[in-house]
Amino acid sequence: MNAAEQRQTKPERSGSATDPLRRLGAAVRSRGYYRTLRRLHEILAPRTYLEIGIRKGDSLALAASAAVAIGIDPKPMLSKPTASNAKIFAFTSDEFFATHDVRAELGGRDLDLAFIDGMHLFEYVLRDFANVERCSSPGTVIVLHDCLPVDELSASRERTTSLWTGDVWKVVPVLRRFRPDLNLTIVDASPSGLVIVEGLDPASTVLDESSASIVEEFTPLGFGHFEKTRKGMLEFAADLETWAEGRDGRRRG
Repeated sequence: MNAAEQRQTKPERSGSATDPLRRLGAAVRSRGYYRTLRRLHEILAPRTYLEIGIRKGDSLALAASAAVAIGIDPKPMLSKPTASNAKIFAFTSDEFFATHDVRAELGGRDLDLAFIDGMHLFEYVLRDFANVERCSSPGTVIVLHDCLPVDELSASRERTTSLWTGDVWKVVPVLRRFRPDLNLTIVDASPSGLVIVEGLDPASTVLDESSASIVEEFTPLGFGHFEKTRKGMLEFAADLETWAEGRDGRRRG
Protein backbone atom coordinates (compact mmCIF):
# COMPACT_ATOMS: atom_id res chain seq x y z
CA MET A 1 0.00 0.00 0.00
CA ASN A 2 1.47 3.35 -1.00
CA ALA A 3 1.45 6.53 1.07
CA ALA A 4 -1.63 7.90 -0.64
CA GLU A 5 -3.58 4.73 0.12
CA GLN A 6 -2.44 4.71 3.74
CA ARG A 7 -3.51 8.29 4.17
CA GLN A 8 -6.79 8.05 2.27
CA THR A 9 -8.29 4.61 2.89
CA LYS A 10 -9.22 5.25 6.54
CA PRO A 11 -11.67 8.15 6.46
CA GLU A 12 -12.55 9.90 9.68
CA ARG A 13 -16.20 10.38 10.47
CA SER A 14 -17.24 13.78 9.13
CA GLY A 15 -17.42 16.40 11.83
CA SER A 16 -15.54 14.26 14.38
CA ALA A 17 -13.33 15.74 17.07
CA THR A 18 -10.26 14.59 15.16
CA ASP A 19 -10.99 16.84 12.18
CA PRO A 20 -9.33 19.98 13.63
CA LEU A 21 -6.29 17.89 14.55
CA ARG A 22 -6.12 16.49 11.02
CA ARG A 23 -6.25 19.99 9.58
CA LEU A 24 -3.57 21.14 12.02
CA GLY A 25 -1.33 18.25 11.04
CA ALA A 26 -1.95 18.98 7.38
CA ALA A 27 -1.13 22.65 7.93
CA VAL A 28 2.17 21.67 9.56
CA ARG A 29 2.96 19.57 6.48
CA SER A 30 1.59 22.17 4.11
CA ARG A 31 4.90 22.93 2.42
CA GLY A 32 5.49 19.29 1.51
CA TYR A 33 4.16 19.78 -1.98
CA TYR A 34 6.83 22.43 -2.61
CA ARG A 35 9.43 19.67 -2.36
CA THR A 36 7.50 17.65 -4.93
CA LEU A 37 7.20 20.66 -7.23
CA ARG A 38 10.92 21.38 -6.85
CA ARG A 39 11.73 17.82 -7.88
CA LEU A 40 9.32 18.09 -10.80
CA HIS A 41 11.20 21.17 -12.03
CA GLU A 42 14.46 19.22 -11.74
CA ILE A 43 13.02 16.36 -13.80
CA LEU A 44 11.39 18.47 -16.52
CA ALA A 45 13.77 21.46 -16.59
CA PRO A 46 11.02 23.59 -18.16
CA ARG A 47 12.08 26.44 -20.42
CA THR A 48 8.71 28.07 -19.93
CA TYR A 49 6.36 28.03 -16.96
CA LEU A 50 2.91 29.37 -16.11
CA GLU A 51 1.30 29.47 -12.68
CA ILE A 52 -2.22 30.44 -11.66
CA GLY A 53 -2.52 31.54 -8.03
CA ILE A 54 0.99 32.60 -7.04
CA ARG A 55 0.23 34.18 -3.63
CA LYS A 56 3.66 34.92 -2.09
CA GLY A 57 5.57 33.60 -5.09
CA ASP A 58 7.21 30.61 -3.40
CA SER A 59 6.26 28.05 -6.04
CA LEU A 60 6.84 30.53 -8.84
CA ALA A 61 10.43 30.91 -7.60
CA LEU A 62 11.01 27.21 -8.34
CA ALA A 63 11.05 28.12 -12.05
CA ALA A 64 14.23 30.19 -11.67
CA SER A 65 16.00 28.34 -14.50
CA ALA A 66 13.17 28.86 -17.01
CA ALA A 67 13.54 31.46 -19.72
CA VAL A 68 10.09 32.86 -18.88
CA ALA A 69 7.87 32.26 -15.85
CA ILE A 70 4.35 33.72 -15.97
CA GLY A 71 2.53 34.29 -12.68
CA ILE A 72 -1.20 35.08 -12.63
CA ASP A 73 -2.99 36.27 -9.49
CA PRO A 74 -5.56 39.05 -8.97
CA LYS A 75 -3.93 40.00 -5.65
CA PRO A 76 -0.33 38.75 -5.53
CA MET A 77 1.32 39.04 -2.11
CA LEU A 78 4.94 38.62 -3.11
CA SER A 79 7.19 38.26 -0.09
CA LYS A 80 10.38 39.07 -2.00
CA PRO A 81 11.45 40.41 -5.39
CA THR A 82 10.80 38.02 -8.25
CA ALA A 83 13.49 36.61 -10.50
CA SER A 84 14.32 38.44 -13.71
CA ASN A 85 12.54 35.77 -15.76
CA ALA A 86 9.19 36.32 -13.99
CA LYS A 87 6.26 38.16 -15.54
CA ILE A 88 3.52 38.91 -13.01
CA PHE A 89 -0.04 39.63 -14.14
CA ALA A 90 -2.42 40.99 -11.50
CA PHE A 91 -5.54 39.66 -13.19
CA THR A 92 -8.03 36.92 -12.51
CA SER A 93 -7.17 33.95 -14.68
CA ASP A 94 -10.30 34.50 -16.77
CA GLU A 95 -9.27 38.10 -17.42
CA PHE A 96 -5.72 37.08 -18.28
CA PHE A 97 -6.66 34.48 -20.87
CA ALA A 98 -9.27 36.80 -22.39
CA THR A 99 -6.75 39.60 -22.93
CA HIS A 100 -3.33 37.98 -23.41
CA ASP A 101 -1.66 35.73 -25.95
CA VAL A 102 0.24 33.18 -23.87
CA ARG A 103 2.64 32.18 -26.63
CA ALA A 104 3.49 35.83 -27.23
CA GLU A 105 4.12 36.32 -23.51
CA LEU A 106 6.41 33.28 -23.63
CA GLY A 107 8.44 34.86 -26.42
CA GLY A 108 6.98 32.56 -29.08
CA ARG A 109 7.97 29.42 -27.17
CA ASP A 110 5.84 26.38 -26.34
CA LEU A 111 4.52 26.08 -22.80
CA ASP A 112 6.42 23.35 -20.95
CA LEU A 113 4.91 23.31 -17.44
CA ALA A 114 1.87 24.88 -15.78
CA PHE A 115 0.71 24.79 -12.17
CA ILE A 116 -2.94 25.56 -11.38
CA ASP A 117 -3.59 26.61 -7.78
CA GLY A 118 -6.09 29.43 -8.12
CA MET A 119 -9.69 29.61 -6.90
CA HIS A 120 -10.50 26.39 -5.04
CA LEU A 121 -13.83 25.64 -6.68
CA PHE A 122 -13.85 22.87 -9.25
CA GLU A 123 -15.56 24.85 -12.03
CA TYR A 124 -12.87 27.55 -11.82
CA VAL A 125 -10.13 24.92 -11.98
CA LEU A 126 -11.74 23.25 -14.98
CA ARG A 127 -11.94 26.62 -16.74
CA ASP A 128 -8.29 27.30 -15.92
CA PHE A 129 -7.36 23.85 -17.19
CA ALA A 130 -9.22 24.36 -20.47
CA ASN A 131 -7.59 27.77 -20.97
CA VAL A 132 -4.10 26.40 -20.31
CA GLU A 133 -4.70 23.37 -22.52
CA ARG A 134 -5.62 25.65 -25.42
CA CYS A 135 -2.09 27.07 -25.37
CA SER A 136 -0.38 23.73 -24.78
CA SER A 137 1.81 21.57 -27.00
CA PRO A 138 2.26 17.76 -27.05
CA GLY A 139 4.96 17.95 -24.40
CA THR A 140 3.19 20.31 -21.99
CA VAL A 141 2.57 19.09 -18.43
CA ILE A 142 -0.18 20.60 -16.26
CA VAL A 143 -0.16 20.13 -12.48
CA LEU A 144 -3.28 20.59 -10.35
CA HIS A 145 -3.23 21.16 -6.60
CA ASP A 146 -5.66 20.11 -3.81
CA CYS A 147 -7.28 17.03 -5.38
CA LEU A 148 -6.91 14.88 -2.22
CA PRO A 149 -8.95 16.72 0.43
CA VAL A 150 -8.11 16.36 4.11
CA ASP A 151 -11.62 16.35 5.57
CA GLU A 152 -15.17 17.45 4.90
CA LEU A 153 -14.95 20.96 6.36
CA SER A 154 -11.84 22.00 4.45
CA ALA A 155 -13.33 20.45 1.29
CA SER A 156 -16.44 22.63 1.52
CA ARG A 157 -17.29 25.06 -1.26
CA GLU A 158 -17.45 27.79 1.36
CA ARG A 159 -14.18 28.61 3.10
CA THR A 160 -14.37 28.36 6.89
CA THR A 161 -10.88 26.97 7.64
CA SER A 162 -7.32 28.23 7.17
CA LEU A 163 -6.44 25.07 5.23
CA TRP A 164 -8.98 25.05 2.39
CA THR A 165 -8.98 22.71 -0.58
CA GLY A 166 -12.53 23.46 -1.64
CA ASP A 167 -14.13 20.94 -3.99
CA VAL A 168 -11.20 20.81 -6.41
CA TRP A 169 -11.23 17.00 -5.98
CA LYS A 170 -14.18 16.90 -8.41
CA VAL A 171 -11.86 17.81 -11.27
CA VAL A 172 -10.43 14.28 -11.30
CA PRO A 173 -13.72 12.41 -11.88
CA VAL A 174 -14.76 15.07 -14.40
CA LEU A 175 -11.58 14.62 -16.44
CA ARG A 176 -11.78 10.85 -16.18
CA ARG A 177 -15.28 10.81 -17.62
CA PHE A 178 -15.18 13.64 -20.14
CA ARG A 179 -11.50 13.47 -21.15
CA PRO A 180 -10.45 9.81 -21.06
CA ASP A 181 -7.75 10.69 -23.61
CA LEU A 182 -5.73 12.45 -20.92
CA ASN A 183 -3.08 10.76 -18.76
CA LEU A 184 -3.69 11.51 -15.06
CA THR A 185 -1.28 10.70 -12.23
CA ILE A 186 -2.06 11.50 -8.60
CA VAL A 187 1.00 12.21 -6.46
CA ASP A 188 0.65 12.07 -2.68
CA ALA A 189 2.25 15.40 -1.84
CA SER A 190 1.17 16.75 1.55
CA PRO A 191 -1.15 18.10 2.53
CA SER A 192 -3.67 17.64 -0.28
CA GLY A 193 -2.03 16.02 -3.27
CA LEU A 194 -1.03 16.96 -6.79
CA VAL A 195 -2.39 15.68 -10.09
CA ILE A 196 -0.10 15.58 -13.13
CA VAL A 197 -1.90 15.76 -16.46
CA GLU A 198 -0.31 14.79 -19.78
CA GLY A 199 -1.48 14.00 -23.29
CA LEU A 200 -3.07 17.39 -23.77
CA ASP A 201 -5.08 18.36 -26.83
CA PRO A 202 -5.19 22.11 -27.51
CA ALA A 203 -7.97 21.57 -30.06
CA SER A 204 -10.32 19.89 -27.58
CA THR A 205 -13.60 21.71 -26.86
CA VAL A 206 -15.22 18.99 -24.77
CA LEU A 207 -14.97 20.78 -21.42
CA ASP A 208 -16.28 24.04 -22.82
CA GLU A 209 -19.18 22.39 -24.59
CA SER A 210 -20.09 20.29 -21.54
CA SER A 211 -19.46 22.93 -18.86
CA ALA A 212 -23.12 23.64 -18.03
CA SER A 213 -24.02 19.99 -17.57
CA ILE A 214 -20.82 19.31 -15.62
CA VAL A 215 -21.53 22.13 -13.18
CA GLU A 216 -25.15 21.04 -12.77
CA GLU A 217 -24.20 17.44 -12.04
CA PHE A 218 -21.06 17.85 -9.94
CA THR A 219 -21.76 20.95 -7.85
CA PRO A 220 -24.21 19.18 -5.50
CA LEU A 221 -21.81 16.28 -4.80
CA GLY A 222 -20.50 16.35 -1.26
CA PHE A 223 -17.47 14.95 0.53
CA GLY A 224 -19.25 11.62 0.96
CA HIS A 225 -19.01 11.06 -2.78
CA PHE A 226 -15.26 11.56 -2.62
CA GLU A 227 -15.00 9.00 0.18
CA LYS A 228 -16.96 6.48 -1.90
CA THR A 229 -14.83 7.01 -5.00
CA ARG A 230 -11.37 7.54 -3.50
CA LYS A 231 -10.32 3.94 -4.22
CA GLY A 232 -10.90 4.49 -7.92
CA MET A 233 -8.96 7.75 -7.81
CA LEU A 234 -6.01 6.04 -6.16
CA GLU A 235 -5.72 3.64 -9.08
CA PHE A 236 -3.99 6.58 -10.75
CA ALA A 237 -1.61 7.22 -7.83
CA ALA A 238 2.16 6.98 -8.15
CA ASP A 239 5.22 8.51 -6.56
CA LEU A 240 6.98 11.15 -8.61
CA GLU A 241 10.02 9.04 -9.49
CA THR A 242 7.82 6.23 -10.82
CA TRP A 243 5.89 8.78 -12.86
CA ALA A 244 9.16 10.16 -14.27
CA GLU A 245 10.30 6.69 -15.33
CA GLY A 246 6.95 6.05 -16.99
CA ARG A 247 7.12 9.41 -18.76
CA ASP A 248 10.48 8.53 -20.25
CA GLY A 249 8.99 5.29 -21.57
CA ARG A 250 5.92 7.04 -22.99
CA ARG A 251 8.05 9.61 -24.76
CA ARG A 252 10.28 6.93 -26.29
CA GLY A 253 7.16 5.02 -27.35
